[in-house]
Amino acid sequence: MLVLVTVSTSTQHPAPSTTTRFLVLAAIAVVALGVLYFVRPTSPGLSVPEQVRALAEWTVGRFDVTAVLAATTALAVVSMVRGLPYGIGAILLLGMGANLTNAAFGSWLPDVPQDLLPSGHVAAATALYGSAILISAPQWRPVVAGLGFAGVAAIGASALAAELSGLFGVIAGVLIALVWACAAAILMARSPIAAKREELRPDTAAIAFSRHRSIRL
Repeated sequence: MLVLVTVSTSTQHPAPSTTTRFLVLAAIAVVALGVLYFVRPTSPGLSVPEQVRALAEWTVGRFDVTAVLAATTALAVVSMVRGLPYGIGAILLLGMGANLTNAAFGSWLPDVPQDLLPSGHVAAATALYGSAILISAPQWRPVVAGLGFAGVAAIGASALAAELSGLFGVIAGVLIALVWACAAAILMARSPIAAKREELRPDTAAIAFSRHRSIRL
């Protein structure tokens, strides 16, 4: 009992180092973006067969605004079912922040080559990936992480093959989403409602491990 109380308390009031790590990661991503657009490297050319280009264009075409909104809605429903109201805020923060920032880059940097601008498709895919990781149950998180990584990689490769973005534009899209993912992760870590859910439904690895140790003792 003592072990469970200790774990739930640490979940409700996360250690400052948790927030610090996310802030440092976000700062690194911001610095990387700054260096990228200060140096403005030229993306290497990519030549692909016509069949591959057609498949890439089809893939990117399916990943449109409607698909992003549908996926966001599905994630919000999962968040509500799991009893994570803060999860909806994290999803909106990450999705809207990443996509609006990505769109604003075109206005902020009008003289940047098109292939160097952040890829909107990659930023949106990465934001959905981060949202799914944040709201997924711990036992499903490795599966979500693997499938999400494959999805982001597929969208990035398709954007490159279809010549909708360059290599550094794809990287910039990931970095933008990463900054907002850190902000959303901090929001989730500070959620007292999420902490209450974990206390009532002990399905996290930490609580399961603590329970196992208490049984052995």
